[in-house]
Amino acid sequence: MQVGFIGLGAMGLPMTHHLVDAGHDVIVASRSRGPIDEALAFGAQDGGDPRGVVQASEVTILCVPNSPDVVSVVDDALPALGPGKLIVDTSTISPDVERVQHERVTATGSRYLEAPLSGGTAGAQRGQLTLMVGGDPEVLAAARPALEPFAGLIVHVGGPGMGQVVKLCNNLIYAAQMLATAEATVMAEKSGVDLTELYEVLTHATGDCVAVRTRLPAPGVVADSPASNNWAPGFMTDLMAKDLDLAVGYAAQHRTPLFTAGLVRQILGAASEAGYGREDFSALAKVIRALAGA
Repeated sequence: MQVGFIGLGAMGLPMTHHLVDAGHDVIVASRSRGPIDEALAFGAQDGGDPRGVVQASEVTILCVPNSPDVVSVVDDALPALGPGKLIVDTSTISPDVERVQHERVTATGSRYLEAPLSGGTAGAQRGQLTLMVGGDPEVLAAARPALEPFAGLIVHVGGPGMGQVVKLCNNLIYAAQMLATAEATVMAEKSGVDLTELYEVLTHATGDCVAVRTRLPAPGVVADSPASNNWAPGFMTDLMAKDLDLAVGYAAQHRTPLFTAGLVRQILGAASEAGYGREDFSALAKVIRALAGA
């Protein structure tokens, strides 16, 4: 299959690698040259720009940071769209903006899906991402060969926009987990608790969660955690803040309360202001530690 890929960031580049390994002809475009050269080295082809990628591809996958980026890519690609083309947006963006892109693309005779991702860079590298798909299930069936190489689980969650809603719900929970994990870790550390023993208890008790297992914010406790690897991002602070902004805005439209989201967003903002915006979002623990004088 001719598969296009636009956006070779920390997620997109390993996803592209899996597509090449699966035997697809992969055509790429990205904003910076370095990732394109990396992709060419493992067998991808340079599509030049979004329009060139779409022209050369049956299925084109987008993986870009935010709503304006997706709109810009669709703007560029529109002249190349038409029957026989399929676009899959794996970015995390506004559900309302996503629904508009569904309409714009399908008006050309092309097909469109959203499939935001969960699993971070580690999941992308392992090819074990979870995809939350919004759109027509028949379109998903056609797109599956281009999604399965980097997916551990693909779940169709509803029509246009619903994949983004489910993704925002997921990140709301994950952000709240991370703040609670950071607070507990700093309290234990300041009290003299052995954090390795804390980790053992938590992973066998009711405090167990993904944030504890993968992001306990104490260097040396979890070997592959960001804290043990100079806070290298599996998911950047600034991106989690962007997702919470999307969730808060969407919830306001639908009059649903988001108490924890507002609090976590403030801590993420403080982490960004402190210079941790491009570090993993578990670096919010540095703000908690500083407030505690730990």
